[in-house]
Amino acid sequence: MEYAANGSAAEIYLKLKKKLEDYRNAGKLEQLKEVTFDDAAHTTRATGPGFKANIACKDGKVVVELDLNFLLKPMRGKIEEKIGRMVASV
Repeated sequence: MEYAANGSAAEIYLKLKKKLEDYRNAGKLEQLKEVTFDDAAHTTRATGPGFKANIACKDGKVVVELDLNFLLKPMRGKIEEKIGRMVASV
């Protein structure tokens, strides 16, 4: 999935990183078991029960690779929609 975003890769990455950290601190992303940030590469990796997500921030866009297990595949549309809303507000 690819989402349009305003700004350079570094600007988008910092906004997205802050948003993810704020959501986690507020308890809104309890399904995320591990989130790792690579500041140099402007990428984020998130894992949880049944999924893996790699997020790459590039100039003017965010690229999300989402890998879901068999049980979550029927919910792919809703998951992608939620990710899209979060990225769109960056």
